[in-house]
Amino acid sequence: MDEGAGVPLKVDAERREDAVVLRAAGEVDSYSAGALRDSLASAFTDAADAGLPVVLDLSGVAFFASSGLSVLVEYHLLGDERGTPLRLVSPSGSVLRALRATMLHQELELYFSLADALAAR
Repeated sequence: MDEGAGVPLKVDAERREDAVVLRAAGEVDSYSAGALRDSLASAFTDAADAGLPVVLDLSGVAFFASSGLSVLVEYHLLGDERGTPLRLVSPSGSVLRALRATMLHQELELYFSLADALAAR
């Protein structure tokens, strides 16, 4: 493994009746933020075609750097522009700390469980 890289990011996608769900696990840093961006791009295309929200479950992410925050803001703004909501699931850990430290938890749609994010209207 690359000395600068931590736990590789893995993102699984699932198109459901009520949302396009992405489940991320591992670390989001400058090495892996591009993979998160690519996964979101694909999910937003899929969701827009069906008029669905995108739910990004980050509860399996152990480390979340500023490069990941940048991707979240980018797709939050894109979602607002296109009418495709981006809902984040992050019950605790480094993602929630990063969102709170930057006050983004007040701007982004944040849920404490996948069920809550899917039930949101």
